[in-house]
Amino acid sequence: MSKYKVTAVIVNYNKEPYISQCIESVINQSLQPIEIIIVDDGSTDNSCIISSRYAAAHPHVRYLTQENKGVSSARNKGLSYAQGEYVAFLDADDYVPANAYERLYKAAVQSDADTAVGNFECFNEYRTWHLAYMKKVFAKGLPAVRHISTHQELHLTPSVSNKLFRREWLLQQKIVFQENLQIGEDLLFTQNALHLSNKTAMCNYPVLYYRVNEEEHTLSKQATLAFFEQLVLVQKELKQLYDSLHRQNELVHIEKRQLAFFLSSLFRKAAAFSKEQLHELLTVSRAFVHTLTEKSLLDQLDSRNRLLSQIIIQKDYEPFVKLLSSFCKDSFTNELVQQDQKVYSKLVEEYTTYAPWLEIHSLQAEHRIEVIRLEGANLTIGGYAFVKGLSTEDIQKEIVFKSKMETKVISLENELRTDVSYLFAHNKINYHHAGFQTITINLINLLQNGSWNVFLRLKAGGKAIDEPLQVILAQLRNHAKPNITHNVEVSASFSANSQMSVRVKKVNFLEKCISKLTGIKRAVRYDMSFLKKRDYHTFSAIVLYKLFNRLYRNKNIWLIGERKDTAQDNSYHLYTYIRTNHQHQKAYYVIDKHAEDYQRIKHLGNIVHFNSLKHTLYLLVSHKTINSYSEASNMYTTAYKNIIKYYPEWQQNEKVFIQHGVIGVSRVNHVLHKNRMNYSQFVVSSPFEKKHIVKEFGYSEDEVIVTGLARWDALKDISTGKEILVMPTWRNWLKTEEQLFESDYWNRYISLFRDEEFIRLLEQKDLTVTFFPHYQIQKLIKTFPEFGDRIKIAKQGEETVQNMLKRHSVLLTDYSTVAFDFAYMNKPVLFYQFDYDDFYSKHYNEGPINHKFDLFGKRVEERGALIEEFKSIYTEKDSLEEYFITQYQSKFDKFVSKNPGLISEQLFQAISQER
Repeated sequence: MSKYKVTAVIVNYNKEPYISQCIESVINQSLQPIEIIIVDDGSTDNSCIISSRYAAAHPHVRYLTQENKGVSSARNKGLSYAQGEYVAFLDADDYVPANAYERLYKAAVQSDADTAVGNFECFNEYRTWHLAYMKKVFAKGLPAVRHISTHQELHLTPSVSNKLFRREWLLQQKIVFQENLQIGEDLLFTQNALHLSNKTAMCNYPVLYYRVNEEEHTLSKQATLAFFEQLVLVQKELKQLYDSLHRQNELVHIEKRQLAFFLSSLFRKAAAFSKEQLHELLTVSRAFVHTLTEKSLLDQLDSRNRLLSQIIIQKDYEPFVKLLSSFCKDSFTNELVQQDQKVYSKLVEEYTTYAPWLEIHSLQAEHRIEVIRLEGANLTIGGYAFVKGLSTEDIQKEIVFKSKMETKVISLENELRTDVSYLFAHNKINYHHAGFQTITINLINLLQNGSWNVFLRLKAGGKAIDEPLQVILAQLRNHAKPNITHNVEVSASFSANSQMSVRVKKVNFLEKCISKLTGIKRAVRYDMSFLKKRDYHTFSAIVLYKLFNRLYRNKNIWLIGERKDTAQDNSYHLYTYIRTNHQHQKAYYVIDKHAEDYQRIKHLGNIVHFNSLKHTLYLLVSHKTINSYSEASNMYTTAYKNIIKYYPEWQQNEKVFIQHGVIGVSRVNHVLHKNRMNYSQFVVSSPFEKKHIVKEFGYSEDEVIVTGLARWDALKDISTGKEILVMPTWRNWLKTEEQLFESDYWNRYISLFRDEEFIRLLEQKDLTVTFFPHYQIQKLIKTFPEFGDRIKIAKQGEETVQNMLKRHSVLLTDYSTVAFDFAYMNKPVLFYQFDYDDFYSKHYNEGPINHKFDLFGKRVEERGALIEEFKSIYTEKDSLEEYFITQYQSKFDKFVSKNPGLISEQLFQAISQER
């Protein structure tokens, strides 16, 4: 009988910052008794001192040392000293949840399994995530006890750190880590163990927190020839292992994984190799391919990897270098091309001799249904569809209804959807015509009685792809509830993977009653579910709506809001105007009663507290909802979302988007498209902007209204001519204070504020600077730097943005739309755009306003040129207003139609019109 239930072998090499957390996590395990063996592999930092202190303080902690021989040697040493019934292996920079080993141990003991496998989470200093392949390991429906010979998914989890192994059994089977391997040592060990074990117990709980440290200098992180030579060695060892197990026919599963890893590593690491090393790398790569037992795996690769493997087999050096280089430069895409009624990878244009390996025999389609309604006999459908990799210019789309006896086909008209190119290909593949116009089909006129499966058909390259039509969102599916028209019931149903079918059926009076009763019972069951969950808010809102919705809808309620805690932007200004000048209109403002801005708006009256029952009810019964931000993200209660998920037909309000900026600097149709937001009215600031919205956002001419932004009515210049405002937008790739302070973005502004020439200019002209970092950037900053009396950093909440714009005379920004507000007051704007390409590839999708040529202010990329422009502005004989008017007014007028003091009234009148 073992003294301990589990022995945890922790291997350490220079993990001083992390080892205490690791050891503590094992000491504090809920499973007891447990043994801990720390093996130090020749550390040169203080981690060895930390380990020895734990061993001295805890009798069940043992500390062993050795010269630096590698992790395999250290684990074998720990295993030789272990006394536990089961053994676990852990790296010193990882740690385990408090119940990890208890869960794994119970799973193993209950099924008398030699091995147990748990789930795990990856983490770094920024985030936590799960690896996609572990979803396959723990997919629904798989048994709790398995064996690798019959469950291929177990090949996907090579790590030893999320597993338990029966110790005595390991010793009997002579399963140890191979000390000649520096890469893949976990893989060989787990492959051997999982094949020889009697069974494997599965535990779908996190049993490991795996630290992803990009700064590690292990061989697996390095781009060296030795790394690839080790992969060849691992492949040879795997072949020997499967030969010894007499399971050669099962080797294909792990070879598939190793081949994919080898080829992807070539693409990731090749940039670090010299030309001479690339010759050697090609030889090593060829050796790897020749070790494969199943050469048919090469035919299963995607086009890029298939091309690379063939280049390797033919030992074709120039194409080898060219292909790896193009990928490293991020010039590779998954684009496909059509030639002679065949479809190829676009690579065929550069690698013509490899055309047979670049032909695509199986096309994949992608689609999204964004609009679906079943009203009476009419089915309305809208969305987009495309063939992955293939330009949509020549693709035809059809909706196909198939029964057992016949097929009905409806042609679809293409619709411009530039957002699809951005979302799915970062604008590298032309999916602009992926959209199809929303269509309404009378199913009774089209279909005979019976069941019909629904497909989207895409025709391309002489081939037709019939893609089962899927409706992913439950709220959309609930728009397709059964309807009875003229004694015919039309209904839609959805399979487990959301595939749609429709049924047309003649019904008699009794069947009508049964159908109606079934719908009522389903609704009551849904309503009562909230009562059972004690969600009285949602349940009460449902009851109140059913009782009083007609009464309230006749009141013409307008519900206005911004973010739940703000009253500063266009919604606030419009609400203030309505409550001052049109008190007859039943307008209400939604805001959190604990928000700072609550105090500045409560005197206007008709305030609805965010997340109150009244808030949910007014969302349901209002005639119009008005917001300057995304309504769903900022204005909806959880109760309202739950209600309209099942009762989408209750959402009858007209949604009005009055914006918080000018669209054109970036394309945001992937967020604001008609199919996604379904705004009834969309406010813009110029005919230029309206043309863009109508063309690319799916709205009609009469749905887009040109008034400008309500907040502009309150813009009045109060500057003295001596104040400079520096207000750049944020960068979504900066996640921490350390990243921010090390970034070129931050240091560009810091270097400007510390530039002696710039400071001299401020003193000579008696100027002051206010630096207002974007609020997303301010979240990252713990301590703000100081720059002297003339340069001040403004912090979030100290002053409204509008007031800052009004009291400064010159604005320095980059890509922010606050430039429009500033220029509206005829004041100069400078655009400091030192990272143009990065910004429009990582942060935003570039819009129709060309920042390099169309701007209403000087654009600069370097600090020196920026300072010279400041000098130029402040040495002009004309006033700052005259400077702007003479040089940039005509450009500004293209993007903004000015209506000083009249915008709110025009906006009110436009919204008031019945649609």
